[in-house]
Amino acid sequence: MGTDYWRSLRRFGDGKRDVAAALVIFGLPIVVFFVALFAGARIAQPTGLLSAVALLSGVLLAAAGQILTMRARIADSLTLSANDRVTSYIRETMSGLILAAVAAFFDALLLGALAALGDGESKLMIVLSSTILMVTTYLSAMFIVTARRLYQTYLEVFEGGSPLPRRTKSELREQRQRQSNSLDVS
Repeated sequence: MGTDYWRSLRRFGDGKRDVAAALVIFGLPIVVFFVALFAGARIAQPTGLLSAVALLSGVLLAAAGQILTMRARIADSLTLSANDRVTSYIRETMSGLILAAVAAFFDALLLGALAALGDGESKLMIVLSSTILMVTTYLSAMFIVTARRLYQTYLEVFEGGSPLPRRTKSELREQRQRQSNSLDVS
């Protein structure tokens, strides 16, 4: 699953490997771990973070369900099912969602272990807190990247790959003028 996600991590425009995203997703958590470890960071009240991670895990699994529904729609369409780009978007999104859900589960387990330790100044608490911060950073990065890919997949499947067109300055002026006129009438 992890290697599938790593292999499918590509840039939207040209399809080349997205090195910057890979560095952020996998490098930033490692940096956070070492900074927290050397700073002696401790999470004193892990229960609040545990609730947030559990909620995020549910959101990720619900999104995976939506991707499965989208995949079923694609399978019914001869045009979309033959499109390799759509298939690769679905594959990367699904593997990213499942990988993030597993990370959320692991993060929840670590938070539960930290809550069971209670208050203290032990080295184990510092290492566990640093590990939790690393996994939570990874989870946050995965959430952002996967949400971005989910939107790109949606555009590819339902909008033909095109986001909303950029509006010109004259269109923006006209819209502001219409809004100000509607406020004047009220």
